[in-house]
Amino acid sequence: MTTRPAPGTLRSRRIARSRQHLVEIALPAFAERGYDAVTVDWLCDQAEVSKRSFFRYFDGKEDLALTPLNDVWRTLIADLDSVLARSGPLLEVLGDGLVEVVERMPPGWERLAVLSARLSGSNPAIDAAGMLMCERFTEQVVDAIAARLSGASGVDFSARVVCAVAVTGHRAAVDTWQSAPGAETTATRAELCALLRASLAAAPSALETRLP
Repeated sequence: MTTRPAPGTLRSRRIARSRQHLVEIALPAFAERGYDAVTVDWLCDQAEVSKRSFFRYFDGKEDLALTPLNDVWRTLIADLDSVLARSGPLLEVLGDGLVEVVERMPPGWERLAVLSARLSGSNPAIDAAGMLMCERFTEQVVDAIAARLSGASGVDFSARVVCAVAVTGHRAAVDTWQSAPGAETTATRAELCALLRASLAAAPSALETRLP
């Protein structure tokens, strides 16, 4: 996974601006021109960055394409210490953390997130990269939960189950959110947050569903 500089420094802010500029160029171009037709060379030329800089910011085109959605999980992981300091059911705590992160995403994030989700749903290579990234995020969250609940019986297993439900609930919410006609221009983060809450709240009863 690409390493990120420490937040708050002048260098980190400059890198964040350049990285965001590439995302803002790439996602609409992928939608309009086709993912395979948009090359790294073209993106670097449009954004006026070197290929060396591009590969410092992203692992490749798939990583770039997934950035709006992956940044939600990256931010949640960065906030895990404060999120896990709360009391309450673990799934509810993680869900609240996810909602709060979505609410803090930068202006214009909604359109880019919709384009990213649609691209992932139509491109197997991007979808596979997204699944791999989810596994990496899950490992980090599980490790943090296990450390927080050190000594509790079965904590690793419980943490993995809760993380799997949270990831699946997030994906279900995003899929519903981006599938609305015209979502690339009309989708709001308030709608996504409501879907996230509803998806995760429905998980316990969904797990009790019985076959006749």
